[in-house]
Amino acid sequence: MSKSMILIGLAVMVVIALGVLVDTRLAAGAGALLLLLGIGYGTLQSKRTTAREDARGERGARELRDELAEDEARRGTR
Repeated sequence: MSKSMILIGLAVMVVIALGVLVDTRLAAGAGALLLLLGIGYGTLQSKRTTAREDARGERGARELRDELAEDEARRGTR
């Protein structure tokens, strides 16, 4: 199991334990905080790319621009 899945499971268990043992308002606050932290973590992870992934994305964008230019040229000659 991946490290992030283990951390998510532990965080859920902590929020449930807070809800049962202490107060539901505290658990709701902790849950909201964990949700914000999860969104931030996911955003950072999705922006982290390798040089190979960047080159692949640039190549795909260049090919798409070329195809669009060819389509426009074909439409203009009709």
